[in-house]
Amino acid sequence: MMLATGNDTRLRESGFTLIELSIAVFIIAIIIAVTAPSFVRSYNAEVLNATGRTIATSCEFAKLNAVLHQQKVGYHIDMDLQTIWLMQATTNDTADSSSGEAQVLKSIPMPSRIELSSAQLGELMPQGRGQVEATFYPNGTCDAFAVTLHGVEKGSALEVIVDPVTCRGMLWPIKL
Repeated sequence: MMLATGNDTRLRESGFTLIELSIAVFIIAIIIAVTAPSFVRSYNAEVLNATGRTIATSCEFAKLNAVLHQQKVGYHIDMDLQTIWLMQATTNDTADSSSGEAQVLKSIPMPSRIELSSAQLGELMPQGRGQVEATFYPNGTCDAFAVTLHGVEKGSALEVIVDPVTCRGMLWPIKL
């Protein structure tokens, strides 16, 4: 219907009212509030798994360097500093090989959401403080060891167990 001013009354009826927009925003806010904790738990679990994979990959890296350079590689796990680092003795052709110099091959600091809670060398008791050092040998083997990681989520933990023959790290989820 046309008014005397030339405006069409149907134009006033199109669009959304403030109440309709408020209801839509309220529904979206409820959906976000319900799903956000799930996303946070998923993210924390992925950070824990990624850290475990990094440790397992660093074992392969240590084995490769030990075999390639025919030098032992020390795998240092420091629970106090929350860091893992790999060290290899350097050799100079002119210098004596027993000089004791070492070079850091790789350093792995733990993410803020992950804690290095313990490390165990072979059949020894797990240590929750200090350092544990495993060795990767030039023949492609290593000392058996395990590293336990805790995430920020309650009850989330992961153990990386390193096989001494293959030097491969296997990830095992732990429920606390």
